[in-house]
Amino acid sequence: MQEQYQSGFELEVNAPCSLNYLILIQNIYLNSKNKDIEKPLFPYVDGSAWGLLEEGFEETFAEVWREAVDKNSKNYMYDHNGVLQLDKELYQKLFQDNESGYSESVKFFLAWWNGFHGKIAIEAVFDHDKMEKVYKELAASVKIDKRLRIHLLYDKTVLAVRSERPWYAVVAIEEIFIHKKRPKLISELLKSCVDL
Repeated sequence: MQEQYQSGFELEVNAPCSLNYLILIQNIYLNSKNKDIEKPLFPYVDGSAWGLLEEGFEETFAEVWREAVDKNSKNYMYDHNGVLQLDKELYQKLFQDNESGYSESVKFFLAWWNGFHGKIAIEAVFDHDKMEKVYKELAASVKIDKRLRIHLLYDKTVLAVRSERPWYAVVAIEEIFIHKKRPKLISELLKSCVDL
């Protein structure tokens, strides 16, 4: 998207399978630890048969998250069809020695993700109008001909830190959808528009 600006600044937006899978696993874990929560996170399912780690889950999740973000930020082809199988050693770290549990979690995720209610719905939140507004706000400040890659998540990360890298950002859809969060979003995205 370049529209009426003389800038070569561009936005590339998509919703990566790998990071959204991790958000799903995070939310199932958090729901299992907070059964009395008034507003459970999506999805609210019993994942106990999957054999998620009981000890050290949060630390392991943060490590897996960081590695998955690094792989996504360095290689735009990393998150392709089959990433959860091709790099399953990374994601299986969140499970006890239970390959069938991991496989079931992937099937569960893909049943949602590959439908209209998964990836397509998430990417649709950042429609042309919202994208144009964010682009114009960023382009007014960014005076360099580069592309900012934004990866959309269906929910926010709780167990990991923000994931910005040079010219790469991970954003929960609520940060785009909820107007009052936009100034903070723009500020965070501008921090990603730098070379190290």
